[in-house]
Amino acid sequence: MLKKIEQGALLVAGVCIISLGLMITCTVISRNVLGWGVTDDVVIVGELMVGAIFLPLAYVTADYSHITIEFLFKSLGKHSKLWMLAVGSFISLIILLPLALAAWQSLFHAATSGAYFFGELELPEWPGRLAFFVGSALFIVRLLVIFIADFKAALTKNTAYLTTRTTAEQQADAKE
Repeated sequence: MLKKIEQGALLVAGVCIISLGLMITCTVISRNVLGWGVTDDVVIVGELMVGAIFLPLAYVTADYSHITIEFLFKSLGKHSKLWMLAVGSFISLIILLPLALAAWQSLFHAATSGAYFFGELELPEWPGRLAFFVGSALFIVRLLVIFIADFKAALTKNTAYLTTRTTAEQQADAKE
């Protein structure tokens, strides 16, 4: 079920990216050709960027597609790699928990106070805050799932688990 929710968030992020492109294109054309701009374009673009950036984080994390620095990792033994993965996922989880809490507080404040952006359209703040919270909450849940799997593999010394947590390039290096 978590995977389906992550895919849904990825789809919404894709819609945000397409909308960003359309909004920026319309703004550039309207300003240069027609002499007027799209109302509150900066606010709309900013809010769409929040969705485009935060909503796909859990999906990317589930796919282990983050940028990694492998020079130290490659030199470790299999059991050390398992513990490094467990410690790394735990540290990531601890560091990002305050982000999810701040996202919730921001959403709660925007929703209860009726906060809005000052501009001609007076757009409400809560949709962008909702995207920020949903993205960070899904990210935390995915990190928790990964941490539990990493910690379990490290405790049981399940070196076969490394094949699920490494890239094809790393697996090829291990065979050589």
